[in-house]
Amino acid sequence: MATPERLILIDASALIYRAYYAIPSNFTTADGLHTNAIYGFATMFRKILSGRQPERGAVVFDAPGQTFREKKYPEYKAQRPRMDPELREQLAWVDKLVEAHHFPHLRMPGYEADDVIGTLTRLAVEAGMEVYIISGDKDFAQLISDRVRMVDTLRDITFDPELVRKKWGVAPERFVDLLALMGDKVDNIPGIPGIGQKTATKLLDKYGDFDGIFAHVDELKGKQKERIEDHREQAALSRELATIDTKVPLELGLDDLKLVPVEAGALNELYKKLEFYSLLSETEAAKEQGADADADFAAVATLAELDALIASFPAADSGAVAVYPVYDAPSPVRGALAGLAFSFAANHARFVPTACAGGLGDAAIAKLAPWLEDPKRYKLGHDCKALWVALRRVGVTLRGVVGDTMLESFLIDPNKLIPHALGQVVKEYLQRTIPPTKRVLGSGKKLKQFTELTPAELFEWSGQQVEAIATAFPAIRERLDLEGHRDYLETVELPLSWVLGQMELDGVAVDSEDLAKMGEEFGERLATLEAKIFEIAGREFNIASPKQLGEVLFDELKLPVIKRTKTGYSTNAEVLERLAAKTELEGHEIAEHLLEHRKLAKLINTYTEVLQNAVNPETGRIHTTFQQTTGVSGRLITTEPDLQRTPVKTPEGRRIRQTFVARAGCKLISADWSQIELRLLAHFTGDEHLVDSFARGLDVHARTAGQLFEVAPDEVTPKQRGVGKLVNFATIYGQGATALSQILKVPRKQAQAYIDGYFEYYAGVRAWLDATIAQAHIDGYVETVLGRRRYIPELSSNNWQDRQYGERISANTPIQGSAADICKLAMLGIDRELKAAKLEARMLLQIHDELVFEAPVAELEQVMAIARAQMEQVYPLKVPLVVDVGVGTSWAEAH
Repeated sequence: MATPERLILIDASALIYRAYYAIPSNFTTADGLHTNAIYGFATMFRKILSGRQPERGAVVFDAPGQTFREKKYPEYKAQRPRMDPELREQLAWVDKLVEAHHFPHLRMPGYEADDVIGTLTRLAVEAGMEVYIISGDKDFAQLISDRVRMVDTLRDITFDPELVRKKWGVAPERFVDLLALMGDKVDNIPGIPGIGQKTATKLLDKYGDFDGIFAHVDELKGKQKERIEDHREQAALSRELATIDTKVPLELGLDDLKLVPVEAGALNELYKKLEFYSLLSETEAAKEQGADADADFAAVATLAELDALIASFPAADSGAVAVYPVYDAPSPVRGALAGLAFSFAANHARFVPTACAGGLGDAAIAKLAPWLEDPKRYKLGHDCKALWVALRRVGVTLRGVVGDTMLESFLIDPNKLIPHALGQVVKEYLQRTIPPTKRVLGSGKKLKQFTELTPAELFEWSGQQVEAIATAFPAIRERLDLEGHRDYLETVELPLSWVLGQMELDGVAVDSEDLAKMGEEFGERLATLEAKIFEIAGREFNIASPKQLGEVLFDELKLPVIKRTKTGYSTNAEVLERLAAKTELEGHEIAEHLLEHRKLAKLINTYTEVLQNAVNPETGRIHTTFQQTTGVSGRLITTEPDLQRTPVKTPEGRRIRQTFVARAGCKLISADWSQIELRLLAHFTGDEHLVDSFARGLDVHARTAGQLFEVAPDEVTPKQRGVGKLVNFATIYGQGATALSQILKVPRKQAQAYIDGYFEYYAGVRAWLDATIAQAHIDGYVETVLGRRRYIPELSSNNWQDRQYGERISANTPIQGSAADICKLAMLGIDRELKAAKLEARMLLQIHDELVFEAPVAELEQVMAIARAQMEQVYPLKVPLVVDVGVGTSWAEAH
C-alpha cells in the first residue's frame, strides 16, 4: 500500500505571537528593526521542516478586517489587546520569509486562519492525504482524526484522537460541544455560566452530544437545569462561534500547495538583511567562510616546515598573527594541547600538530616558544586566556598579545552576543559561519578527543577557526576604538586574563573525604525529611512530582489551595511558604519539611555531586573557569563548577565552604569588601546622609531603619535593621513595592510607605536615580566609573514592561558594573604586589565581593596587608572602601 502524501498546514498567527513573547524585544538589527518575532518564526519554521518531509504545505495567516464571527457576535475576541507596534512592523518580513521558503501562504477576508486550515484539512482527507496542523491552538482539536494531527512545537506534543480525549475528556468530534457548554475565555465565547470543563464532560458522557443534553434537559435538576434551560440560545451561539468552517470558498486548491525546493541563495540574502547569521545554510556558509577552493590551509609536517612558518611571521613591532589552541576536553587546564593554528592573511592558515596523533610533539613547542614568548612579536586570538593556560601547561609563557576578539566583542556591546563565542562573533562581523567542534570530534558514543585525530583531520577545521579570527579582527578593533574602550582592554581585561589564567591553573584544594562525608550528612537529613513527609501524608509518593504532591497537599490533606496552574495545583516555593505560615491548620508542618527537602536536594545535586566530580585527580584541587564575557554588568562568572552560587550565610553554605581547605603549611585568607555597592551608591549620588554614614563608620542599615520606624539608630531592633537593609538594597536593584512586600511579607501599602520614607530621607539618591534614567533615555547607554558602557535597547521599547526593566538596569548597572571594575583593578594590583614581593601566596578565587588567597603561614600578615591596602585604596571614592579580612584552614573558617 502506497504511503499517503503529507500536507503540512502552519497556523502563522500562533507561531508569530509565541515567538514575539518568547524572545526578548531587544532582539533587533543594527538599524533598529525589531526581529524577535521574525527570528522565532524562522527557527520554528526550520524545526518544523527538518523533522518532516511533506509533499504539500501552506502557511495560513489571519486576514485583516472583521470575520463572520465578529459580525454575528461583536464581543467575539473583543477583550484581546491591540497588536504592539513592534510586532506589527515584523509581519511583512514574516511574509518575505515564507516566500523565500517557496511556501504557499494564504489569507481569506472574512474568515479566520482556522477556517482556511479547516477547509484545506477536509479537502486533503477526502483526497486520502495525511495532515499535520502546526499550532498550539486548542480549537484545532475538533479536526483531529486518524489522518489529522496537531503538532504543538513549543511543547513538542503531537495530538491524536486519544490525546485529545485524555486532555479534554471528550473525543475530537465532541470538542465543539464542550466549548459550547463551558465557553472559551481566550476567544470570549460565553458558553453557559456555571458550567466548567468537568461538568461539561460529564453531561456529554451521559447524553452523547450537544443536542442530546437539551433533549434530556428535563432529567437535570436544580440550578444546573435552570442554567442550561435559560442559556440554550447562548450555548447554540457559542457552538456556532467555536465551530471551524470547513467549506471556505478558497481560490487555491491542493494542487497549488505542492512544495518546491528552497533556493538557499535567496533565503540567505534575506537572513543577512535581518542579521540572522546563525541561520545561514551550510552551503552558503561554506562559500563565505574563506574556505574557498583556493584557500591555503595546511598542516605543518616537519620541523623544517615549522622553521619556515615562523620565519614567515611578521617582523617585530609589526603585524599580528592569530593563534588558535586546539586542546582536549574538558578545559585547557586538564586537556592536552593537540596543536596550534596560525593565520595572518585571508584564506591562509597553518596547523602545527603537537600532541595529536602523528604530531610533532614537544619539539614543535620548543621551536615555537621563543616567538610565543617574545613581547614584540604580536599575537591575537579569541579567548586568549585559554591560549595562555594551554601554553603554560607546556612550559611557555605567552607574551605580546595585542587583541582578543572575545573580550573586544564584549566591551563593544556586552548584551548582544553572550557569551561572545567565536561562532557568534564571526556571524556578527563576517556574516558567515564556521564549522562546529562536532564536525571533527563527532558526538554521543562516537565522540573523540582532539589528540586522537591526525593532522590531516584537523588542519582544515582549525584553519577555518583561526582564519576567521584574523579576518574579523580589523572590523572588531575599529568598533572597539569607536566606543573608546581600547584603553580598558589593554589596561584591565587583557592583563586580568593572565591573572585569571593562573588562578585557574592553581585551583583550590578540597578535602575529598570531608566532601564525601558532607554528601552522606545531607543524604541522611534528606532521608529523615522524606520519612517525616511520608508520615504526615500517610503514604509514600514522588516528592519531586508536582502532580503527586498537589494531590497529597490539597486532595488528601485538604490544605487550602493557594494557586493553580494550567495543569493543576501550584506547589512552588511561594505556595509552600504560605502554607507553612498557616500554623492553625492540621498538617501545615509538611510544607516546612518540603521546603527544607527541596533546599537539601538542590544542594546535593548542585554542589555535593558536582564538586566531587570537579576534583582533578592529578592535583586534588578544583579548577573553576572564570568567564569574563558572560556577566553583562562586567562581573566575573565562575563555571565548571559554578562556585559563586555557593550559599554564604546558611549552615549548609558554611558546611560546603568547610570542605575547601588550604594545602599543607598554608592557610586561606578571605578579603571581602563591606557594602561596596551601597558605598558606590553614596559616591554616585553624593547623598549627604549616605556619605555621612560611611564617612563616620555608622551602621547604614540601622540608620535607615531608624528613619523608617522613627526610632534612634541605637534603639533599632534586629528585625527593624533587617527591614532597613532590605530597603537599602531595594534601591540598587530597582525593586518596587510589590517585590519588596513579598520579600518582607508585609502588605504592599506598607512596603510603599517604606520606599517613600527612604526617598524622603535620602533625597540625593532619588535625584540621582531620576537623572541617571533620564540621561540613559537620551544616550541609550550607561557607564561605569571607568567609562565602560552598557547599551540598554529596552529603553526605546514601546512595551512598558521592557522600558521599566531598562530603567531598572540603567540605575543598577553603574553600581554593579563599577563594583566589577574596582574588583578587577584590585586583583591586578594585588597580583602585581605579590609578584614584586616574590611571595609564594596565590590568589585563588573571586566570588562576588570576596577574594580568596592561599598563603604560607609565614606570609600571612604581609599578604593580608597587601590585600587590604589594594582593595581599600584601589579607586578614589567620596566614601572609604572597607575590607574585612579573615584567616583559616578552611574557606568557612576564613570567611
